[in-house]
Amino acid sequence: MKLDSTLSVDGLASLLGTSYIKIKHFYYKPNTSAYYSTFEIDKKSGGKRKIMSPEERLKTLQRRLKLLLEGVYVSKKQVNAFVKDRSIVTNAKSHTRKKFVLNIDLEDFFTTITFARVRGLLIAKPYALQPSVATVIAHLATVHGFLPQGSPCSPILSNMVCSSMDRQLLSLAKAHRAEYSRYADDISFSFYDNLQFISEDIVETVKSDGLHNHYQCQTGQALESIILRSGFKINESKVRLQGRYERQVVTGLVVNKKVNVDRQYIRKTSAMIHSISTDGLTLAREKFKSKVKDSSVMLDAHLQGRLLFIKQVVTVDSVVYKRLAKKFNLLEIDYKVPLGKSKSVRGLESRRYSKWYDERCWVIESELSTAEEFDCSQGTGFAIKGGYIITCAHVVKLKGGIANDISLCRVSKRGEVYKASVIVCDDNRDLAVLKIVEPALAILPYFDMSETIADIGDGVDILGFPNDKLGATHVGRQKVSVRNKFAISAVTFCQIDKELYSGNSGGPALNDDGDLIGVVTSGNDGGGFNDHSRFVCISELKKVLQDLVVAANEQALA
Repeated sequence: MKLDSTLSVDGLASLLGTSYIKIKHFYYKPNTSAYYSTFEIDKKSGGKRKIMSPEERLKTLQRRLKLLLEGVYVSKKQVNAFVKDRSIVTNAKSHTRKKFVLNIDLEDFFTTITFARVRGLLIAKPYALQPSVATVIAHLATVHGFLPQGSPCSPILSNMVCSSMDRQLLSLAKAHRAEYSRYADDISFSFYDNLQFISEDIVETVKSDGLHNHYQCQTGQALESIILRSGFKINESKVRLQGRYERQVVTGLVVNKKVNVDRQYIRKTSAMIHSISTDGLTLAREKFKSKVKDSSVMLDAHLQGRLLFIKQVVTVDSVVYKRLAKKFNLLEIDYKVPLGKSKSVRGLESRRYSKWYDERCWVIESELSTAEEFDCSQGTGFAIKGGYIITCAHVVKLKGGIANDISLCRVSKRGEVYKASVIVCDDNRDLAVLKIVEPALAILPYFDMSETIADIGDGVDILGFPNDKLGATHVGRQKVSVRNKFAISAVTFCQIDKELYSGNSGGPALNDDGDLIGVVTSGNDGGGFNDHSRFVCISELKKVLQDLVVAANEQALA
């Protein structure tokens, strides 16, 4: 069953998962607005936007109604708002590389879509619903006689009401070699022609000294007539025609050459990241709060949103986005943004972040002292989420067994020595999980684990302390490539194209985005050249950690 001419009021109620008696309760009550909470938000252009959010029971019905309406509404490709897989980006794409771009704003868009218009739309073809059914839908969707901003079904109903206007404006654009698109109340036309050849049916320009001046323009009579006949009004103060030698903007995005984010937006985002990096999160938050009206917005969450918006526009592979995202992900905050799979070798820029690596890598010295013998070793460890230090099993398991004295320090803070104990020692995978026992460490910076494993040809950063020297102040870092992948005893390894040396064991292998993809397990032990330097893949470490979680749960239940 769907919305069609055979549907009755009771049938509609059934599709909505309720009864007609319960539906009537929402709109026959004297004050329908009692089912809405009203608040205002700031517009980017200034002023306030009134939002009316329905209470949960009514919102549930409106969500179900939205799904029914989506089943009968077919949108044109020029309509980009409130349509699946379309956005302000798809709206702007058709207007790139044009000589002129015209933007028009419809005034009081939602409030001009009234109860009568919604009801009439649904009764008329192509929907042809019974008048009683159309009346119920119009009642459920409107308050005070118009569509409220904040209702789940207002967006799709606005698109349905605009269908006839979209069809006429598209025909007008095609007749005059122009492109047309609409995003809610934002209408855009773009032109291939020089100014003097743009049709006055769409836009009229003022002549100055016999020349057309696009800085002073107004909508053409044919365009204005279509909009007025469709029941809408043009906001004359927002009509603007932009030439290709100035910044052309469609729904907030620059379209001169390709769809892009405004440079000022990029610079401001970069400045926010720099503020947290240099001033610290607490001070940066205070500065941010002093500059914004809404004090409830947190800088780090706001900054994440800005970066995700940039990613949506320029894609995850954009050099600009990746540069900002890498800097953001290096900050000591809880919020992170996706980086995707890096396609380029990291250059000198990443080497500025030596301190970031130093805080996450540890020099590990293990000793086993018994009445019969003494043995020791030195290796590398690194922190992961959960307060764990990861290293190789052979770093902490010596000839006589597991070391009874394990000391850790960071290369830049050798005077701060910590003691650790072994939580897990997996000989098959050559992995060990440690926990710092004393002194207590409140903050333990860590590496994020990659969701994917390395592949042949991938660039990898190997960090560690090969033949650790007391004078060293930074973790050693070597750029390598994966030359082979193989399994030994069902454990997956990646072989690399450069030699690693004693002391590197337990070091992290990172991808070009700085995420953990493996743990160094084998290198040169001081003998002649060998070609078996390798790391165990991240998937194996995840199995060890999963076993650790299972064991902890079983112990808790015991």
